[in-house]
Amino acid sequence: MKEDQFVVINDLGEEIVCNILFTHETEEGRNFVVFEFTDTNELSAAIYVEDPNKPGEGTLEDVTSDADWEMLDELVAHYYEDEEELHL
Repeated sequence: MKEDQFVVINDLGEEIVCNILFTHETEEGRNFVVFEFTDTNELSAAIYVEDPNKPGEGTLEDVTSDADWEMLDELVAHYYEDEEELHL
């Protein structure tokens, strides 16, 4: 597995590889991960919470706030604008 990938387990117990598109740390110190499921190319995001006892390891939590989703939507739009400019 590549450094910019991780695996999630769906409701059926199947492992799905996800590609990390980018990460974002807010001014409050919360860390978001925006990723794409490789099997469907669907985008999603999660909050990364680092384990204080194991630096570099952590868990992903669901994004539940509408304000967080709005922020992430804006970041994704900027991400794709930047990607498009790189490929012109």
